[in-house]
Amino acid sequence: MKKASILLVDDDEIYLYLTERLIDGISENLTVKSFTDGEKAFDYVSNCVSEQTELPGVILLDVNMPFLDGWGFLREFKELKDKINDKVHIYLVTSSERERDKVRAQEFDELTGYVVKPVSEDKLVEILNEVYENHW
Repeated sequence: MKKASILLVDDDEIYLYLTERLIDGISENLTVKSFTDGEKAFDYVSNCVSEQTELPGVILLDVNMPFLDGWGFLREFKELKDKINDKVHIYLVTSSERERDKVRAQEFDELTGYVVKPVSEDKLVEILNEVYENHW
């Protein structure tokens, strides 16, 4: 079975560590790559597109990050979208419960969902089941 790929983008290294451990405990058929800023994550995605390598099926994206925040990542991704054949499910994962952020998120068709931190194991399993239909 091919491993399902997840990209974590968050400047909180503790969150990244804990989420990676959580994902590792859910299934050995999941691979995780993480970045602490949106710019490096976008460069990775852009390189995957230009080199025609497999993109992650799920991106868990924080809003507030240095260099390129989640909104900037989404704007850049939107420009790249026409070159992407596979469906990439992007979930905005943030501690913000502000209504204006939720409304702003609706402006991006690229987003699959909006998740408020902390992300539980049950929520991760729910996301993975939605995206991979239990084939992970």
